[in-house]
Amino acid sequence: MHLAYTEEQLALRDAVAGFLDKASSAEAVREAEPLGWDPKVWDGLTAIGVPTLGVDEAHGGSGASLRDLAVVAEACGARLASAPVVETMVASRLVARFAAGNEAAGSVLNTLAEGGAPLALAVRPALDGRASLVPGAAVAAAVIALDGDDLVLVELGDPLASPSNLGSAPLADVDLSTGALTVLASGDAAHEAHATAVDEWRALTARWMVGLGREAQAIGIQYAKDRKQFDVPVGSFQAVQHRFADIATDIDGADLLSNKAIWALDVEDRVADSFPAMAFWFAGDMAHRSTSWSLHVHGGYGFMEEYDIQLYFRRAKALQLVLGDPRRELQVLADRLWSSESRWSIPGTDFRPTVGTGATDVAPPAEGDDHGGYDFRLGASVESYRAEVRAFLGEHVTDEVIERAHSTGTFHDRGLHQVMADAGWISAGWPAEFGGQGRSPLEMNALTEEMYLSGSPVDGLGVASLVAHTLLIDGTEWQKQTIIPEILSGKALCSLGYSEPDAGSDVASVVTKAARDGDEWTINGQKMFTTMAHEAHYVFLLTRTNTEVAKHKGLTMFVVPMDTPGISITPVHTMGGERTNITYYDDVKVDDKYRVGEVDGGWAVMMTALVFERNSSWYGEQVRLLDHALTWARATTSPDGGRMIDDPLVRERLARVAIGNEISNLLGWRAAWMASEGTLPGVEGTMAKLFTTEHYRWAGGELVDALGADGLRRHGDPASGADISHGWVEAIFRHCQVTTIYGGTSEVLRGIIAERGLQLPRSR
Repeated sequence: MHLAYTEEQLALRDAVAGFLDKASSAEAVREAEPLGWDPKVWDGLTAIGVPTLGVDEAHGGSGASLRDLAVVAEACGARLASAPVVETMVASRLVARFAAGNEAAGSVLNTLAEGGAPLALAVRPALDGRASLVPGAAVAAAVIALDGDDLVLVELGDPLASPSNLGSAPLADVDLSTGALTVLASGDAAHEAHATAVDEWRALTARWMVGLGREAQAIGIQYAKDRKQFDVPVGSFQAVQHRFADIATDIDGADLLSNKAIWALDVEDRVADSFPAMAFWFAGDMAHRSTSWSLHVHGGYGFMEEYDIQLYFRRAKALQLVLGDPRRELQVLADRLWSSESRWSIPGTDFRPTVGTGATDVAPPAEGDDHGGYDFRLGASVESYRAEVRAFLGEHVTDEVIERAHSTGTFHDRGLHQVMADAGWISAGWPAEFGGQGRSPLEMNALTEEMYLSGSPVDGLGVASLVAHTLLIDGTEWQKQTIIPEILSGKALCSLGYSEPDAGSDVASVVTKAARDGDEWTINGQKMFTTMAHEAHYVFLLTRTNTEVAKHKGLTMFVVPMDTPGISITPVHTMGGERTNITYYDDVKVDDKYRVGEVDGGWAVMMTALVFERNSSWYGEQVRLLDHALTWARATTSPDGGRMIDDPLVRERLARVAIGNEISNLLGWRAAWMASEGTLPGVEGTMAKLFTTEHYRWAGGELVDALGADGLRRHGDPASGADISHGWVEAIFRHCQVTTIYGGTSEVLRGIIAERGLQLPRSR
């Protein structure tokens, strides 16, 4: 896996961006309206070699990959370059496929390489010999279109008229009989070539929209920092910060998804047809929301033509509409995912991710392979380890194990936990000195993902791992040599003692008191939501030790044995079916050797722990949710007598869930990749947790709605019949609500992203 540009791609990006910073200023973009065409911009990009960048050298190009072209598209989107760059890059690649032995195609490419006018691609098939609103056609030398069963090249003479349009783009209606026409291909070859080109256009336009959306966000953020209302910057308002944080997370998601779409097309992955539609829809939706919010932050000024943000707003929406109603892209995606020919159409086949899960024909890269930029293959060692884990879980995570967890509300299985410990899975990521296998962050992410994909009840493992990692960083030598081995061997479980009745997300407000007497502490208080306390051997307990300083400076952390006298537990059963607990501490005596970190240094210890708590482990649960919904949709008759899987409303919901699942997956893998590169993630892990849980909650609501009356049936009710998939959707709907609270509420995460990631002024 490699999630960065090559040095050559960075140089290309800098060359294009450097030129556009001078040639495509906001003033220049305005001067190019209403046609959206600036010959100076086109000439400068031609001098860099952009129009034929993706064409082979025999036809005047550089033979660059789609990943190289994506760098150009993003830079042009950020500066709203007034030229049909994406259309020309895609059209030139398409024409080059047929240039050998085709005089007209070769001539068009030669002219383009010598500095000629752009090329245009009719992304929608022509009707009755007429291609409607073709992007770039008003300034193009030639248009490539699918006319019936023929792929045709039409060389234009006089410029075509461009109707006034929302995005000030050089759109034009093209009568295919008005120019010199050459048939490039016919029949299946024509349809296949056009479909491939349109997918390349989708993916590269998504990269353009990522550049546009990110720059619009930057414009809005800068205005929010500079503009004051009520004597404070607008950017310090929590409501403003939270919206910016959501959009920043979505921009990063669109960035990863569109790069994956480009990569999949570049390496001819067998599931590549799903990603361009995913990327185009999500990037378009993101760009519209990014520009709309930044415009809103400007207040009434955003609507004034002299302000730049309205330029971005209009172009973002215009790009969404070129293929038609954006929601139709969701139907296109559903067709590709679940048509009879689809790899995902087989009943019982779950919609697993395509990062390293065997859902690709592209071989893992060997050590030292040239990755060519963004590369979503994990490598042979990670793939091999994933396969080993999957086989192990397939043997030990039975339906009985899963059902027992749901019936008891305790999402931990002692037998499974011990078997995993004996097999070395619990300590797999630890160094050999702790009995571990030294597995990489990528391998450990594969392990975690497979556990959640299998439905393993591993809440106990997750908390124990969190505590062990925190002790490794902040614990004493005795704790490292005694408690960590107990955890890694499977002998000890842990629970978290943070929350209190009056201190939810405001953890610094805890009042559970620890008073010192020599080498012993006495603890009194109460903790809420100490999940797994009834199974745990230790509680990771945050206490108040100093009331004379700022509240977050007077905290101390302990790892307290649960069999210590004075600790009592009261069960609490939740709407989602999980059991949690209230724990009480009545004159609990704790030796100082159980203190973690410095006295009054508990806040720093908790910050360490949060690094290991905020992850996207719920991603696997999202996949299972979609799988259950698909099972229901395939097996259930719709009101019109067909199958629910063929109902457009159901298909649209399923497609949107699939997109969000993919982004959740990518955000989680990004954090793991950064760790594997030795880079400490900043807000990337926070973004993964925020997006994953918010999407999970949204998906649960959407899919239980899709079930309609079937969504009322409770999981585990014998009256539900043999097919209980709808019962699982109902159970997940109840459960997923709390995931936006665990590990820090979404509101807390948004504040972190806004202030630490976007550098917005503090809201308090």
